[in-house]
Amino acid sequence: MFPAGLDELLASYARFSTSTKTKLQRLAVVLDRLHGEGIDCILLKGADLIPRLYGVLGARPLGDVDLLVHEADLPALDDVLKEMGLRPIVDGNPSYLDEDQILSLDILTAVWYLDDTEEVWARADRRTWEGIPVKGMGTDDLLLYLTAYSVIHRGCVSPAFGQDLALLVAKERINWTVVVREAIRHHLKIPLLHGLAYAARQAQASIPPEVLSQLAPSSWAEQGLLFLLRRVVTETKIHEVGHFLLWITRPREQKLRWLKEAFFPPDTFMKYRYGERAETHPVRSRILRPFGLLYRAFLLFGRIAFALAKPY
Repeated sequence: MFPAGLDELLASYARFSTSTKTKLQRLAVVLDRLHGEGIDCILLKGADLIPRLYGVLGARPLGDVDLLVHEADLPALDDVLKEMGLRPIVDGNPSYLDEDQILSLDILTAVWYLDDTEEVWARADRRTWEGIPVKGMGTDDLLLYLTAYSVIHRGCVSPAFGQDLALLVAKERINWTVVVREAIRHHLKIPLLHGLAYAARQAQASIPPEVLSQLAPSSWAEQGLLFLLRRVVTETKIHEVGHFLLWITRPREQKLRWLKEAFFPPDTFMKYRYGERAETHPVRSRILRPFGLLYRAFLLFGRIAFALAKPY
């Protein structure tokens, strides 16, 4: 007799393992082709973490595959992916889906909190996977990116995030001095504190206490931000809260520019976000966008106010 629930765990593992294996096999074909075409890329999030930290395929689900590429390579990348049978899909950035709707690629050319990604490229982790040269973020960059992505971009922490950080800290050497310095430099000090504290508490990640002390709030503004994150960035995700967090965590001098770009984005973004509609009805799309954003912001502020009003 198996313990209660063991059969469900085994079934879940087998399901994740089969799905992840299929996606990674298809990804390997794409990466091999990109390498042959001289198109450089960095694997992000799950596609990097599963072979790098987990080893086994069923221990962590894999959703979309995120790739960081050079902006100058986008036209060549588009040609190669289309030739391989992946079709563009409408999103806020270049995205592709294979014909069986199994492998989904999200293409990024920048990391939102960095003015320049060249340092990330220079520090990239280089290894061979399935006989193919691949790159992932360097260890310190990876820890900062995973935490910032979960806390700010997604606006949600989860056991999977905690486990990712626990394994990263256990298996790779973290230069905590660099991590703290970069977090402060890129205005991620309090989000990093919130994410690391969660990982230490939920997944027993080995975060040095002195690191948490160095990240402690040192002003009223930082104390207010930590209070906000503790109330709204939990395991229960608030729909679209990441948009608000992306804005409030930006440097003061960038906030107005970010709002302007959100309401009146460049043509390239409009094409990725609205597809054919942006080309067939460009004026209408641009006029309706600000009103749509204001309506969604009104609903979002209501959800945030409800979260803040709940007993802590």
